[in-house]
Amino acid sequence: MRGLLESRKGELFYFVLVLGLVCLVSAGLLSFVYAKTQPLVEEQKEKAASSAMYYVLPGAESFEKSKEGDYYIGKDKQGGIVGYAFKTSEKGYSSEIVLMVGVDKRGRITGIKVLSQNETPGLGTRIVEVRADSTIWDKIKGKEGQSAPKMPWFLEQFLGKDKKTLVEVKTISGATISSSAVLRAVKKGLEKLEKELSQEK
Repeated sequence: MRGLLESRKGELFYFVLVLGLVCLVSAGLLSFVYAKTQPLVEEQKEKAASSAMYYVLPGAESFEKSKEGDYYIGKDKQGGIVGYAFKTSEKGYSSEIVLMVGVDKRGRITGIKVLSQNETPGLGTRIVEVRADSTIWDKIKGKEGQSAPKMPWFLEQFLGKDKKTLVEVKTISGATISSSAVLRAVKKGLEKLEKELSQEK
């Protein structure tokens, strides 16, 4: 009986040791992969953010970082200020919703792009939903997909709005939390930009 117990203890120790080694090797591999891929992920995020700035502020030919680095100044070919672009975020239903927002010199929104979100498919993801404007006849005639990419219909509501007129933006029924988060993020970003610009003046 004692021999059987000792044998089982030996087997248990062996399994614990093997499991511990497997966990150690797995953790090491994960750390190695993370360290190698993280710079590439960050580089892709920077490229996406840079591309988004030109999207949300169409008249800009170049961008210059502000003194504090919280927003970007969009300039035309002559170096004149076209407007500003800034990143803002807010907690949605199931993720952090990150946006790039463009405004003109009068504080009116010229464009919005969702940089990242992980909201519920079919509900919260309606914040990035683009309405189809092609018909079955367009598909038959081969005309589908020839028009320029459109802005999501929910985000289109923000165009031309400023801090005061944001109240006119309607949230999405069935995706109230996600769409309200976008609204709060934009308002927060506009208030922060306004404050920083007034301080610099």
